[in-house]
Amino acid sequence: MSGQRSTSPSSTQPHGQNGHLSQRGMLSIVMLLVSLGTLGIAALGGAKMAYDLLSPSEKSHPGLVAAVIALGITYALGWLTAMVAIRVYGNLILPILLNLIMWVLLAGICYLYIEIMRRLYNQEYEFVNFVKYVFVMIAGLLALVGLHLVVEDHNLRPFSFPLLFLSMVQLGLIVYRYVFKGGESIYIIGDLVFLFGMSAFSILMLAHVGLLDPLRTRFTNYFDRNSISIRTQD
Repeated sequence: MSGQRSTSPSSTQPHGQNGHLSQRGMLSIVMLLVSLGTLGIAALGGAKMAYDLLSPSEKSHPGLVAAVIALGITYALGWLTAMVAIRVYGNLILPILLNLIMWVLLAGICYLYIEIMRRLYNQEYEFVNFVKYVFVMIAGLLALVGLHLVVEDHNLRPFSFPLLFLSMVQLGLIVYRYVFKGGESIYIIGDLVFLFGMSAFSILMLAHVGLLDPLRTRFTNYFDRNSISIRTQD
């Protein structure tokens, strides 16, 4: 659109002269393995943290801040290596794998949403628990958006349909709980906050209005300017 030619490679070139694996191809493979490994570790750690935060146990989590920092660094490392592998070394396999990972992550987010809906419906939680629910869901959604930014021309619209469906399910549960079954009125605040938040996020995904386009463009321009100096030439 701007007329400036991108310097990023269009595809990975794993073989050098005489059929030997080139240094550039080796780095592309290493980046792929490091990215998948660190993202996998972050996913396992995030699942364990979500399980602990959603557990009915009343015990505190004294190491929560340290755990969040550790998981954040691990995810950031996987995100950065994935970005370099795709934008600098032109890895064509990693975008496909990341798309599959995003679907798995979406399934986990949907499971979390269902579990949180069950707790909200039963009205057996305190404000601290509600904050934990919001924190876990925001973390999962941010992880999904982060991977979306790595893959070029990725479309989030298909990912919005399950979340929109679950939002409608939650709306039905709210109506049934307060109209037909009855419940304490104070809990409707938490129900509506969670419903409006998830619905707004899902609608933005479906509308695809381009809120993330400036950030994606900044990443693209940065790697276009610096990809030649970063990658090897063989």
